[in-house]
Amino acid sequence: MGRPRPAPSKPWDVGDGRLSAAVGSSGQVISVHRDHPRWGWTHLSGFPPFDESARYDPDAVRAYRRRLEDPQAPGLRLEVDGLSWVGRRWQDGVVPEFTYRGPELEGRLATFASGGRLHVWMSLRATGPRAPDRVRVRFEVPWGLLRASYAQVTEGGPLPATDPENRLRWTQGALVWEAPGLPAWAALWPVPRTGERQGPAPLRVAWEEEWVLDAGCADRVLVVALSHRPPEFPHPVPGPAEVEGALSRALRARRWTAPIPRNPRLRAFVHRQLLFALDACAVRVGDATCLVTDPVLLPLSWNRDAYFIACLLGAASRLGGPLAERARSAVLGHLRWLFRVAARPSGWWGRSHLTNGAVKDPAFQLDQQWYPVLEVARAAVDWRLPEAWREYGPDALDVARRLVREKHANGLWPTSETPADDPLPLPYHFSSHVLAWRALQLLSRLDPAGPWAQEAAALRETVRAAFTTEEGLFAYATDGEQHQRYHDANDLPLACAARWGFCSADDPVWRRTVAFAWSPHNPGFFPGPYGGLGSLHARGPWTLGDVQAWVVGVSTGDPARLRRAWRRIRAVAFDDGLLCESYDPETGLPRTRAWFAWPGAAAAALVLGDPL
Repeated sequence: MGRPRPAPSKPWDVGDGRLSAAVGSSGQVISVHRDHPRWGWTHLSGFPPFDESARYDPDAVRAYRRRLEDPQAPGLRLEVDGLSWVGRRWQDGVVPEFTYRGPELEGRLATFASGGRLHVWMSLRATGPRAPDRVRVRFEVPWGLLRASYAQVTEGGPLPATDPENRLRWTQGALVWEAPGLPAWAALWPVPRTGERQGPAPLRVAWEEEWVLDAGCADRVLVVALSHRPPEFPHPVPGPAEVEGALSRALRARRWTAPIPRNPRLRAFVHRQLLFALDACAVRVGDATCLVTDPVLLPLSWNRDAYFIACLLGAASRLGGPLAERARSAVLGHLRWLFRVAARPSGWWGRSHLTNGAVKDPAFQLDQQWYPVLEVARAAVDWRLPEAWREYGPDALDVARRLVREKHANGLWPTSETPADDPLPLPYHFSSHVLAWRALQLLSRLDPAGPWAQEAAALRETVRAAFTTEEGLFAYATDGEQHQRYHDANDLPLACAARWGFCSADDPVWRRTVAFAWSPHNPGFFPGPYGGLGSLHARGPWTLGDVQAWVVGVSTGDPARLRRAWRRIRAVAFDDGLLCESYDPETGLPRTRAWFAWPGAAAAALVLGDPL
């Protein structure tokens, strides 16, 4: 065996639930983002807007995304004469820290979010008697303020184009970007006076400073803020001691102090997924919380993705420590967002929503209707949040009653799209019905006087009859006569069916289906040294397929399969511990979506013992 290849790299993420940022490999701040009351999400970055004429071109979408995923992309950069980049690491697993060295001089750069603002702190220290007493520092800021591109491979409802015009001015020690077409503002301070600029985003600014090393030390702090309102001045300028205090508080608030998992690698993995979920994906919207699937490429909320993020948050909320209360608050806030903020213009949730609750893609997906019901039930039953049922149980029951009324005469529900957001050739989708059964089972525990136990029993019998093929497999989809033979990494309920109790782990139909899923007979399986279960939506093995392998290993009592799944997840993870969407079956290198919260959150929830 050769030496393991280095982990692939992506920008590292920081945030505090109100603002987040992507930080490049040499310390440059590539992008800063936050929610917007009209457009859902805004980015301050060096990237131009996505070409609207390519909105339905998957190759153009993926090419644009790759630019955003580049850890060497341009951003807010500080270059100190005589210093060269040495490396980056996570300080206490929380804050990215970058080290630079030169002759008898060392620099450290820490970037973190606090109070809805991004702090960039460069600290220089002399390391020898011949260190310079002053240095020249160059600053470059190639940023513009835009609405998020929302570049989707399967576009389901493009938003109106927005004017990319930006105005950049200096006022009272701050650079202020204004995007009148949104409207939105961003500010960077303190900076020296610069001239005004206007034009399509991004707009480049650069300047130089001379730093004096007092007693061999020099510190420089920059602060970034985004808002949908004009900034108020003057902005406070934090000193090094104040920033150090804020950094210490940020580190303390993000420590993972729970007793599990004990394995250091598993512990670090869970910690990283949890921080990404809380800091970058759990977005505060008033007194609610929107769970987006990622803060950069597609800052949208799918109920499906959000449910599995909530599984991690719910499992973590039971374990104590400073992160547990944040996780608990995020779950309750997300339920509030689902039932009080998210729009349902036809009575149903859309495929995806903006952070403000507006429907982005209106296609009807059956599983997206059942996941919120299941989340309320699990919050009450599994995550020790009885207040969730008191507040949102009546809403969940209303949704379930309406769904039961909407069943076709054959006892099944049609759906317009698959959980991969692709068209479905046959109307009835198997794993969405397993999910519905799971939700009905939990409702029967919370509302025993209701019809839920009978509905669950009837549904299971109907689904087994309708979806079982002549070969003794569960079909991916059916119209009652024809069967589609396929399995997809996005369909976790199939893998979870035995663990949830829909069938036994020894059920021959489920066993044959699982064997088929990980075989060349399945169009969604991709062979190779890093082969595995994936999706035709983005060809190649998916990390969600590895999560499914993990679930099957647990369900069947197969520790070897479980270990293989964990080793694969470790092998394909980025150098910050996060997981991509799909990867190359020959090399294991990422193919699509460097930011994809769902698989990492689901895997971390499994580590904490959550059954999903």
